[in-house]
Amino acid sequence: MNENQIVVRHESEGGKTPTTRDESQDVSTITKTIKGRGPSKGVKVAKPMFLEYNVYNVPDGQWSHEYGKQVGSCATRININVPLYPKVDEQIKKGFWEETKLMFHITDDSNHSREKYFHSCVAKRFSCFKSKLVRRWITMKEKKPKNQTNKMPWDVYNHITEDDWKTFVKHYFLPESLLRSEKARKSASCNKNPHRTGQKGYNRKRLDWIKDGRLPPDAALPISSSSSVNSSVTSNVNRVRKYRSKEWILAHQVQNKEGKWEIDPNDTEVVEIATKALEYIAEKEKGNLSFEQGEDALTKAIGKKDHRGRVKGTGGMVGIKKAFGPCIRHSRSDHGEASSENYESIRASVKKEFEGELEKRVEKRVAEALQKQLSTLLKTGQLNSISNPIPDDLHLNDSARVDLDVSATRTTRHILVPQPRELKERTPCRLALEEKVSGNNIVVADGMVQPSDGALPQHFTSMKPGHYKVQVDFVYD
Repeated sequence: MNENQIVVRHESEGGKTPTTRDESQDVSTITKTIKGRGPSKGVKVAKPMFLEYNVYNVPDGQWSHEYGKQVGSCATRININVPLYPKVDEQIKKGFWEETKLMFHITDDSNHSREKYFHSCVAKRFSCFKSKLVRRWITMKEKKPKNQTNKMPWDVYNHITEDDWKTFVKHYFLPESLLRSEKARKSASCNKNPHRTGQKGYNRKRLDWIKDGRLPPDAALPISSSSSVNSSVTSNVNRVRKYRSKEWILAHQVQNKEGKWEIDPNDTEVVEIATKALEYIAEKEKGNLSFEQGEDALTKAIGKKDHRGRVKGTGGMVGIKKAFGPCIRHSRSDHGEASSENYESIRASVKKEFEGELEKRVEKRVAEALQKQLSTLLKTGQLNSISNPIPDDLHLNDSARVDLDVSATRTTRHILVPQPRELKERTPCRLALEEKVSGNNIVVADGMVQPSDGALPQHFTSMKPGHYKVQVDFVYD
């Protein structure tokens, strides 16, 4: 097997069966004893330090390790009985940042993302430190280093006093503290398949992978100034799609007894993800597979896209837009023939809506005109001059419907409560108005009466039982 192959080992009934992929690394896993850390000794460098930031505006380069020490030093200067970092006095937090800026010659960026990242790192380190105190001296779930076996926290850490520790233990057993711990424990259990990069993280480990030949030199994250971050991120999208999946696999390796880097075959879920990712990478290189926006071999192997604010395998708090670039918006011309179909569909929909609205307005105006005419006739007494009877098949608006009471005198006309005919199907109808000069009823429009069962809406309004929709088809001059 050559040195440019990735190996993912699986447990099988016949032993360990290797699956090979032509790539630039060696993948499998095994457990390793983790060496305990003592107190942070802080930054002890005499020469000037100029911290660099990568395209994600995350500390990188030569002085990133010393920057990490400074973060730890700031965290140890906070009293352990402060419940959360946001509760720390703002002046103290501001002092931490100003001190770090002077130490590493950091310039502020426009949106203060560097300062925000610094405070998030200090907050995380402060929380992790208190968790370590609990695991080693209260719950005893973590074994102490040999040099701390018989020591108490105030013997190991100079910034902790015996009184501080007693108060810390007392607060830990308060109901609200236990509830917060349980909530944090459940949240931590959701972190599946954590990386094995240790204190270095992806940014510093990436340099080690390039040095030992497991990644090519072009996999390195470019250093970027604050003025060119956006353009650098855009050019970095291809690097993420090409190397992120391989870096995720490398981050889940540990060194075995023979000195090789492997993924533990007992960690079946990581082995399965790594195997699928390598298969997708191979298919992509052959041109048999393409990825959607915000997707690569790793997301496809895991089965879901990354969290929008924390993309896996990038190091630091990198959002999905920074990693994969902004979402590509297609213009209408990009859709080809489909755009014509969409256009016709929209056009037909708009036309139908316009015709419906026009019909509704015409009906309303006709009804208003008819009502006005009828009111005028009643006031002037011209209604008695109507000589022609209203045809039986003439259906007017309820407010304009006139019936003759032939049982009374022929000179008396009465406005009766309308009793519409019960229709079961669409029926032709006519609309008539009285001609003022002759007093005759003249047909002014033809149309159709649409019955309703009381449930079907007309113009987005449900029709009441006994009501009809009148559709005007033709209007006479």
